[in-house]
Amino acid sequence: MVGDPRNPEDILASREILDRIEAVCKRHFADENEQNESFVFVIDSLKADDYKRLRAYKGKSRLTTYIYSLVNSIIVDYRRKTYGRRRIPAVVARLGKWAETVYRLVCWQKYTFDDAYDFLQVEDLFEGPYEQYLQAIVPIREAPCRENPSFQSLNEEISGAAANPPNADVNPLEALIAKLDYGRRGKAIKIIRATTTALSQEDQMLIRLVYASEQPVSAVAQMLGRSASSVRRRLKRLLVRYREQLLAEGIREP
Repeated sequence: MVGDPRNPEDILASREILDRIEAVCKRHFADENEQNESFVFVIDSLKADDYKRLRAYKGKSRLTTYIYSLVNSIIVDYRRKTYGRRRIPAVVARLGKWAETVYRLVCWQKYTFDDAYDFLQVEDLFEGPYEQYLQAIVPIREAPCRENPSFQSLNEEISGAAANPPNADVNPLEALIAKLDYGRRGKAIKIIRATTTALSQEDQMLIRLVYASEQPVSAVAQMLGRSASSVRRRLKRLLVRYREQLLAEGIREP
């Protein structure tokens, strides 16, 4: 039992919740010491300010889903505190916010420069055409990036672990977008984002867990306390909804 959701102390006294938190820590860190230290950090963070984060739960999603989201966010904080703040090279920072965004996406998150261009278009951070973008990112390509040795490669093909992250389910929406030309790709991304925003909080969480992390459907189902088959059925219905919205706007797979 997860305890009374109105009582944060009761929640953290639940063996089920503690086991879930521990499982998340183990998935993030291979080293046993880091697993234990991150677990303690998560528990302390959840208790901070009289359980402020847990008290913010409003019942709009499952308690286990809400806690899973919290734990992953806290672990990001733990990584930053443990390994220090990453620094944007000065040559990149001087180019402005759009350049910093490109650097973060390509260097730290292992996206391609083409992916970064799509993101800039959606967020209105770069108004120029693609050809102008290729010229503008030359200084960014030459900037140091220890996290991604292939950062300066002109080859935009994703290979190896980046193309097939361990345990990751293929994202059919990304596969569709990849086949579109640049004009339609930006429009499709906007439609997908708008559709996601309109989903329930729990469905948004489901989409993020499956398609924006390295967790397979089976692991996500276990985290959410559901069967893998029910999660796959829900994902299928959600993907139909995305495709219907895309088709309504004239976006179809080539």
